[in-house]
Amino acid sequence: MITTRKAEMKDLDDLLAIEESAIPGYGYMYDDRFFFLENQGNTGEMTIAYVDGVPAGMGQYSVMPDGSGWLEILRVKKEYQKMGVGTEIYKEYMRLADETNAQSVAMFTGRRNIGSKHLAENYGFHLAAAMVEYYIEPKEAEEVAGFRVVEDPAEATALISRNQASWGRFMAMNRTFMHYGEDLYRYLTDRKMVYTDGESVIVLGCRMLEHRGWFIGYMDGDLDRCLAFAKYAVKEKGLPRVTISIPPEREDLKALLLDHGYTEVGELIVMEWERNAQK
Repeated sequence: MITTRKAEMKDLDDLLAIEESAIPGYGYMYDDRFFFLENQGNTGEMTIAYVDGVPAGMGQYSVMPDGSGWLEILRVKKEYQKMGVGTEIYKEYMRLADETNAQSVAMFTGRRNIGSKHLAENYGFHLAAAMVEYYIEPKEAEEVAGFRVVEDPAEATALISRNQASWGRFMAMNRTFMHYGEDLYRYLTDRKMVYTDGESVIVLGCRMLEHRGWFIGYMDGDLDRCLAFAKYAVKEKGLPRVTISIPPEREDLKALLLDHGYTEVGELIVMEWERNAQK
């Protein structure tokens, strides 16, 4: 029998064991324990699943700046995979979507992860976007002066919205895909992630796990200058890398990133459920 309940900090060891079994050596549950389990910097709920009383799976439902739901860190122990654990976690996901009146819910997976895609499709999710991820590990960086933090959400809205359509529906940070709009721009300015030099604009920072690096969520204007600033800012912060995700059709951005020494990681897809589409 599979049962689920809300996870708490007392469940941390079980959650860590689930994650290590599912993706050995890659997990980040411990580093993000306060973020997920005590909502420090986040809003949402972690679910833990049991098979006959044994901890077997986990999954986080987070609330995005616009009130939409984001599904993440879905993990199932290897010995319990393909037994319906993921399905039961999805039931909790959708219950939380109803509880929070989310108008949409999204998740990401790798292009080749057919199982994850099909599980989402079983709950009415459809392919909403694709993004290609790149990263660079700055070994050295020259100072780039002139950029300042944008503190006014209205200014951030004006700067980002002028060319946002060319970046698609979602802004990506920490492999979290958030809808563009004023709620997001307020979130970004509150966290001092929007920078401008008066002409160019770049969104730079992270949603979580800062020690692993910063993300470029968006940039417009002099893109060479934006990339140089990102590299310098991350190097000054003592962080190991800069990551960026772009729409696959943006060949201009791909060429620019490769020219600046970025390495391609792979293609990610975003699956989305929309409440109005279910009616």
